[in-house]
Amino acid sequence: MLSCLIPGAALAAGKTVSAAKQEQTQQPGRLIIARAANLGSVIVGVSIDGKEVMKINFGGKYDAPLAAGPHVISVVPVGSRERPEATETRVTVQPGQTYKFTAKRSDVTVVLK
Repeated sequence: MLSCLIPGAALAAGKTVSAAKQEQTQQPGRLIIARAANLGSVIVGVSIDGKEVMKINFGGKYDAPLAAGPHVISVVPVGSRERPEATETRVTVQPGQTYKFTAKRSDVTVVLK
């Protein structure tokens, strides 16, 4: 008969490492988008993965958790007479990391820098 002895402490440690790893992969990152002051009266529409999440007015900013993984962040000036297209920025969020952007004017559109 063959038997294997696994000490309880080693087994518990293995579970702790695994649980910590799982918790880290589920932890979100953070996305912060500030609106540049020189945009005048332009409101900046922000979408993440095709869903509008906020419109940023003068002096405002978007600051929220964002799930780890790849995302497409789109910004567009709302109420602009030129009808510019949304600009997209792709970001792969790492757990616990913060991603900061500023919405700035670029010709007739708004971009993230």
